[in-house]
Amino acid sequence: MRLFKAILLLMLVVSIIPTLMVGWLSVSHTRELLIRDAQELAQERVKQLRLKAESFLEDPTERVVGLSSVPGGFFTLPGDTQRLHIAAVLNQRPELLALTVFGADRQRLPGLQAFAVHDMAPSGVAEHEERARALLDEGLTGVRYSDVVASHGGAGGGPVVTLAFPVGDPVQGYMAADITLAGLRQMLAQERVGSTGFAYLADRHGRLITGGGDLGAVGDDVSKRLPLAHLLKQREGTPDTELFHVGNFGEGRDAVVSAYSVLPEAGWAIVSEQPVEHAYRQVETMERRILLGLGGAILVALVLAAIFSRNLTQPLKTFIATSLELARGKFGVEVHLKQKNELGELAQTFNYMSKQLMAYDMETRGLYESLEKGYLETIVALANSIDSKDAYTRGHSQRVGDVAVEIGKELKLTERELRQLQYGGILHDIGKIGIPENILCKQSRLTDQEMSLMREHPAIGDAIIGPVTFLGSVRACVRHHHERWDGTGYPDKLKGEAIPMLARIVACADTFDACTSTRPYQKAMPLEKAMEILDNLSGAQLDPKVVLALRAVLAQRGVRLEGHRQPVKLAS
Repeated sequence: MRLFKAILLLMLVVSIIPTLMVGWLSVSHTRELLIRDAQELAQERVKQLRLKAESFLEDPTERVVGLSSVPGGFFTLPGDTQRLHIAAVLNQRPELLALTVFGADRQRLPGLQAFAVHDMAPSGVAEHEERARALLDEGLTGVRYSDVVASHGGAGGGPVVTLAFPVGDPVQGYMAADITLAGLRQMLAQERVGSTGFAYLADRHGRLITGGGDLGAVGDDVSKRLPLAHLLKQREGTPDTELFHVGNFGEGRDAVVSAYSVLPEAGWAIVSEQPVEHAYRQVETMERRILLGLGGAILVALVLAAIFSRNLTQPLKTFIATSLELARGKFGVEVHLKQKNELGELAQTFNYMSKQLMAYDMETRGLYESLEKGYLETIVALANSIDSKDAYTRGHSQRVGDVAVEIGKELKLTERELRQLQYGGILHDIGKIGIPENILCKQSRLTDQEMSLMREHPAIGDAIIGPVTFLGSVRACVRHHHERWDGTGYPDKLKGEAIPMLARIVACADTFDACTSTRPYQKAMPLEKAMEILDNLSGAQLDPKVVLALRAVLAQRGVRLEGHRQPVKLAS
């Protein structure tokens, strides 16, 4: 119960103190501060949006205007070079949809018109040229922008603006380009003003260019909206003045906190609107004060919680460390706690469990070792029954098992696979029990019929150990140790990687022992001569990777050969 009371007290302290502090801070703020903070936030938002919109419009504009200042003068360049410059500008600025060059007589120059094929249809090119001619007819003295339109000739129907400017003094010609405002539209659509507000862009006549909210399509009249109507009225007397304003517009539920500014080059208005009832709940100053209060409450709560949690965290750390030791197999470890509460009782229970696990583990290990010893004795007895039929192969099965295990270690096999190699090496010739002794012990070369019978011993061995469940994993060694890497072996003519890895290792160890032990038809070979033969068989009869592993074993630690008590190594 002491632990429960401590946790309950901690929860009460942590929850009540922050609640009281937040309530006190919230009541202490005045409406005047909220209004000022909301308006400052709207003002800063519009400034940032204006900078983004100006940058979006200025970057492609500067790129197009840059054509007029190419070295030597654009209109003095060869036609091919002029077209290359135009194509380069279109490729570098994806916002540019079309670019047309006009002569001093305001007629389009042949071959000096380019457009984005994938973003602009031929009808859109015609519309572009029409807007450009309208700008030229106004008598240009610098860069001028047309009214924004919704392009229906491509570009997804997004807002498009045309710019035009004269080149040279006196004028040598004119250039015009279409800029898609799709990126600007996407930027404004994603701009969130609180939870319900939005920002939009309108031209000098009060028509919508793009923006968030459900204001309508490009070109729709939005001049009746209160912030924009206020802006248009301000511009009636001074149309070229750079305007900026922030304040409240409207009354009641329709009241909004709004800020607007003007892009001087294009004359567009950027407007931000947010309902008053939402703006005054989400001002930055309130959030900072609330966070300050919560921070102070959390600090107090943490100090108090540290006092109560110390007696909880230290025992838990001990439990964690001891549990990890137990999980790693160190049975019998204990947790030493002097506390007389639920944690103390848990420690006693844990210690009892650990001791019981240690007892079960010792008992299980004894049973496992006894069972494994019985398995090995059974396997050795089976191997001895083979060796007893042929004095020349006595000890062969045991040596094959030992060599196979060494190769397996070199190939980084698991402990389980090494045990299977040991069993498989000892039992690989168990099928010879079923071969007549006159064939098995024959001193001369076997006839074809006798050889056919001898080649049945892998299948016979497989049939013998098949019913023995615990030997199921070594059947591949018994059945396939005479398969060849090139697929000409027996009994199943497996080839390459299709031969089980353990069988390939036993086959190599079997061949090696046959070369290094005395048989009726040959004397034991020196280690170097035996490895020379295995190298020749590599890639034909034996797996090259296994042969290399055997060579590494012989060079590093050696293996026990017939007639040798100590491992024999290859000469370095």
